[in-house]
Amino acid sequence: MDKNYDVIIVGGGPAGLYAAYKIEKSYKVILFEKDDVIGEPIICAEGISNNTLKQFFKESDLPFIRNRFSKLKVKYKDLEANVDIPDMGLIIDRSKFEKYIADKVKKENNFEIKTGSFVVDAKVEDEQVKVILENGEEYFGKILIIADGVESYLPNKVGINSVCNLIDMYSCYQQVIHDPKVKDEEIIFDFTPSVAPGGYLWVFPRGNNEANFGLGITSSLDCEKPYKLLNEYRKKNYPDAKILREFPGCVSVNQLSRMYTDRVMVIGDSARAADPITGGGIDNALRTANFAAIVANSVLKGKDFSAKRMSQYQELVEKDNSYSIKKQNQLREMILKMSEEELDQFFTSAINLFNGKKILSTDFYSTIYSFKSSFKAIGMVINFMGSLMKDKYLLKIIMRLMWK
Repeated sequence: MDKNYDVIIVGGGPAGLYAAYKIEKSYKVILFEKDDVIGEPIICAEGISNNTLKQFFKESDLPFIRNRFSKLKVKYKDLEANVDIPDMGLIIDRSKFEKYIADKVKKENNFEIKTGSFVVDAKVEDEQVKVILENGEEYFGKILIIADGVESYLPNKVGINSVCNLIDMYSCYQQVIHDPKVKDEEIIFDFTPSVAPGGYLWVFPRGNNEANFGLGITSSLDCEKPYKLLNEYRKKNYPDAKILREFPGCVSVNQLSRMYTDRVMVIGDSARAADPITGGGIDNALRTANFAAIVANSVLKGKDFSAKRMSQYQELVEKDNSYSIKKQNQLREMILKMSEEELDQFFTSAINLFNGKKILSTDFYSTIYSFKSSFKAIGMVINFMGSLMKDKYLLKIIMRLMWK
């Protein structure tokens, strides 16, 4: 059997699958997924922005959409902000989502998906890359795209430092619950320190009074803590909830400083491209996958697989919304260093600012993506100046982020 390919992709989640889908059909591509079934098991809160969905999926009737929400509740101790977000985001069925992309990939003759195939090693050689499966099989390619998730160690195998500090790792636990108290139109974040120290608790409505109900905290040696904290919160706030499914997980943030080398690109959670504040990873998985596919198509035509040529991938990522990710990570670092008194002041200010407001996705994302420009960022501050001038503490935080 011929084991030579143009592109090898490791990981059959949203990032790996979407990269495979966007690579030109004339190229021979193989994707390895360690699990036996695409889309299983699901370890995800399943949230995605409407902006991302419209950008990457043009179809009008998408079978993987579970529920659309229109309200956001942010809680901190006894305070809460209620915000209208009519077109901001939705909840997907992650299993159907991945199978939907996989079906698109399988329709192309030059694409091959091998499930139940665990890649244990990867090497960059002079004229190719080589991956080695757990059973000893070797496959060869011109380009390797690493997309095997938060636990990936393959970047280190090819000379990309992906060691994650504990401070950049969230320990998580999630339950799928059914409770009449779950509001299908409302998404909830609770940042109360006693509830989720160094992180937050979420309630993502799946529809029909079901929710992805989970909690993530800054990693510690107490691996049972997220489980204990989540159950305490559930018993207090959703005492009649029926648990349909539960599982642990982890999220790593602080995007890799270098996401490429000769013949290799690292995408999605493997590149720690999750949102630093919320831990959401699907949006950036699709974004990084799209850019990796653009570069793969280009370098295959030019036959230059050097690190210099592959660096165009990271340039595209950073021109997109990495500035926003950088600022969010800086905000996260500032929050982690705050005393509880400072946290009280910060969240009181933020909740007072946003409570009762309406935020449209067009306004939100135009602000996020224009944040690369200091002048446009100043314009954003001016828009809120009336409220901010009443709270100089929050204004100070924003100004520090802008010029940090």
